[in-house]
Amino acid sequence: MQYLGDPKDLLDNYKEISSTDLSVNKDVTDENQFGQGTDSLPWLWRMEGVGGDSANAWMDEFYRINWLKVGARYHRWSEELTLVRHEMYWIRKWFEGQEEEWKRRASQSQEAGYKVYAERKGILYHSYAEDAVMRFQGRMSQPAS
Repeated sequence: MQYLGDPKDLLDNYKEISSTDLSVNKDVTDENQFGQGTDSLPWLWRMEGVGGDSANAWMDEFYRINWLKVGARYHRWSEELTLVRHEMYWIRKWFEGQEEEWKRRASQSQEAGYKVYAERKGILYHSYAEDAVMRFQGRMSQPAS
């Protein structure tokens, strides 16, 4: 801008861009970071420039939109957590359902080979259900009564 002959008062609003000015804000990469309420934007992301007033209408709107985006991100992750907890429960129930199905097939089998195969599959799905209960202990949602 100096080479273009911009006036001094305009050049005072800008400074040389450093690598720290271009870094990604931590609330994007780490939503649980402590002290996000005191984060401030690098000068080039602010409407007022280097020494300007951060209390102008443009920056108020920017912070308002950013606050809404963070709230939406929180609600999306809360919903995702609820879904994952339900999926843990559904996985366990699916394994238990498969176990019951193979037990039913074993009880209806006439031939010894089919019966043994079906019993083995029932035992396998029972072990899967037990493993799911152990791994998801305290994390999965409980069914609504």
